[in-house]
Amino acid sequence: FRGNAVLHGIAKTSCRGHVIYLTATPDDELQERIKNGSLCCLTLNQRPHEKPIPVPTIHTGPKLILVMHLLRWLERHDRHPRMVFVPTIAAAKRLGWFLSFLYDCSVCTSKTENRDEAILAFRQKPHSVIVATTVLERGVTVPHADICVFQADHGIFDEAGLIQMAGRAGRFFEDPYGDVLFLCTERSELCWKCRNTLREANASCDAVCAE
Repeated sequence: FRGNAVLHGIAKTSCRGHVIYLTATPDDELQERIKNGSLCCLTLNQRPHEKPIPVPTIHTGPKLILVMHLLRWLERHDRHPRMVFVPTIAAAKRLGWFLSFLYDCSVCTSKTENRDEAILAFRQKPHSVIVATTVLERGVTVPHADICVFQADHGIFDEAGLIQMAGRAGRFFEDPYGDVLFLCTERSELCWKCRNTLREANASCDAVCAE
């Protein structure tokens, strides 16, 4: 539903009785309804496997330095599938082309033909890399995946999107931890806010368990 007024409208006109919204990142409209008391909010931060949500490591520097960080990160996690998110289709094509000389690398954007086949192929190759735009930030679960957001400080990203991308890691019961890396060309308050939000979510789970 994110950013789609048409889907919100369809839901409002077609649903009857009690309506439950299930989301990790409620949008502004839902947040406003929670504040004014017209919507009851139940927060459940703990994942089904009861392990903490992966919290991103953040590195800041010139783009060339970020590429070096990315290559080292890809090597360190070469036993897992690796998802690299970028802000634009053009960036996905450029980075995908470069990485294809070093890895089994594919690209997935809104313009990718046979997108489902590309995602399936990535799932079936446990040591591969996929470069993607926000088209894969939600609804995709890849066992053992590690996540990098390249140029995470780009204006196209918001906190909800960064949380969703980070949330692609650690979803598998047999490997519930995962690794998340944010690479920024400038210090980004948004990225730090995202990291703090995830830390607070984990802390709330610890508090509940302690009780």
